[in-house]
Amino acid sequence: MGQAHHAMVRLSLDIPAEQHVHLKMMATKKGVSMREYILEALAFKEAAEEEEDIEMDNTSFRKGLKRIRKERYQLAKNLSKR
Repeated sequence: MGQAHHAMVRLSLDIPAEQHVHLKMMATKKGVSMREYILEALAFKEAAEEEEDIEMDNTSFRKGLKRIRKERYQLAKNLSKR
């Protein structure tokens, strides 16, 4: 059969010019597009919220968070290529 298609939607936000410049500078600093930067930030926030209720020692938490960030970053990077 054919390829599975993932529905994509466009999201537009009105933000102050200062904030736009700040986001652009942060994305540039990380060497990613603004789209990638925002998607990664959202994924990171979501991952942190999911982990919030789980008690674990700092080492386990950091390892888990690092793994989640890497997975989410890869997802955001793949989505930005579409």
